[in-house]
Amino acid sequence: MEEFLNKARALYPGLPDSFINLYAQYWESTGDAQQAISQTRQDPQYDNIFPGNKTERGQIRYDEVTYFALEDSYIGTLAEYGIPRQTSLNILQDRFVNLIEGGVSALEFQQRVAEIYRGIQQNIPEVQTFYADNFGIDLDEQSIFLGALDPTVGEDIVAGRITPAQIGGEARRAGFTISLEEAERLQQTGLSQAEARRLFASAERDLPRLQSLQAQRGIEPGQQIRLKEYTEAAIFQSPEELQQIQRLEEEQAAEFTPITGAARAGRRITGLVEE
Repeated sequence: MEEFLNKARALYPGLPDSFINLYAQYWESTGDAQQAISQTRQDPQYDNIFPGNKTERGQIRYDEVTYFALEDSYIGTLAEYGIPRQTSLNILQDRFVNLIEGGVSALEFQQRVAEIYRGIQQNIPEVQTFYADNFGIDLDEQSIFLGALDPTVGEDIVAGRITPAQIGGEARRAGFTISLEEAERLQQTGLSQAEARRLFASAERDLPRLQSLQAQRGIEPGQQIRLKEYTEAAIFQSPEELQQIQRLEEEQAAEFTPITGAARAGRRITGLVEE
């Protein structure tokens, strides 16, 4: 048996002993390396050692060396951002199978993480302020990055969706302050970072004009449209807020540009996140 264990270790260096022992047993019993790996892959223990490595039809996604090399490459990518190995293992443990089943290559994972990092890096001061205001804690850049990668945030982060803190950061970037509840509600719609930035940039541009129109019509500041109403129209398609905004646009269009004004502005509001 020792002879086959040594051969298995030489053929599959660095792989877990659980796999080496299983493979060596089949190699010893069959006397053939190819038959041994075929039987090893059919053994029920294999799925525990290489979770997610079989398709629904039972085909192998990656050879065993590549499977563990992928995990090492994921860890290596996170190490480039200063994340220790054990922390990386904790981050990956709840999502590694999904990444394997999704066919996420080392390069694609690197690109995904880089995109998350860029999204965090762009708004570090705003995100820090958001965490401080809503959670009462001070976070450094790496802590914010880890927060975006943490499994408790969900697989949607790795898929590119934005966190509530990033939404809060985008709001602050445009000069607005939103509550944690509002940020979470927006996050649940599946908003991307680009869409969040477009939303608040549009609000920064449009709200002063809409509020000015309301002031001209005698509407007190406390009753004028705010970011909350603008968001209800643009993201949640609330009929009441949509009608309010469109009515203002139509009135302005009737006064100044009766042909183009209302229709153009209406499309901007209702199609905000689809542009």
